[in-house]
Amino acid sequence: MADTEDDRPPSPAPSEALPAYITEAGHGPSLDGPPNYVPPRPQQPLTYTFISYEAGVTQLMPPQTSADLSPAYNITVKLDLNPFSPLSYVTTIKRGGTQRGDFVGSFEMSVNEKKAFVTMRRKTRRLTSVMWSIQGSKRHWDWAFSDTVNLRWDSRSNLDDGSPFCVCYDAPSSHQVAIFVPPPLDASPPVPAAALTVFPNGWESFDEILLSALILERKRSLEP
Repeated sequence: MADTEDDRPPSPAPSEALPAYITEAGHGPSLDGPPNYVPPRPQQPLTYTFISYEAGVTQLMPPQTSADLSPAYNITVKLDLNPFSPLSYVTTIKRGGTQRGDFVGSFEMSVNEKKAFVTMRRKTRRLTSVMWSIQGSKRHWDWAFSDTVNLRWDSRSNLDDGSPFCVCYDAPSSHQVAIFVPPPLDASPPVPAAALTVFPNGWESFDEILLSALILERKRSLEP
């Protein structure tokens, strides 16, 4: 259940845009925005599944009942082994099924989280200015990269198998916009696939819902 208005921390002050950073093969990501075409809003929630096809590459697949069964997003994860900075993971999201798709967003996070940046729409910001904890909780977060999207993630509940049950709200209205269910970190093989359900009123925020969900999961995996 979403917090009341009085429980919400003040929005962080906008930070200066940081330079783009190197992500893969020695090249910075293409920061061109996605095409102007936006698929029509669905009439009911749609559940997407994260499918890994090879090391470091995951695709977000639509429901089997969809008219278009092609991947919605391509997600790659690589290590940044720069000798002058902490070891960090770099996650890049492209639209469609290949790494040649339009750039959606990326984030870099070191294992100690001292180095953490998020990139979207030609802007790179420190993670601390984009996502912040609610009352110090590691399971309750606000997200605000842009002025138009403000999300709130509540992952304080677990399913019977130990999977986190992460509910995403539109923070201003408290309307539920998505549910993210990653597998338990200590699950025995075969590990169940992570799933992301997007509700109709979260459709226009899909990019930021996905990006923030992946950041939450990376933070969870780095917890001591």
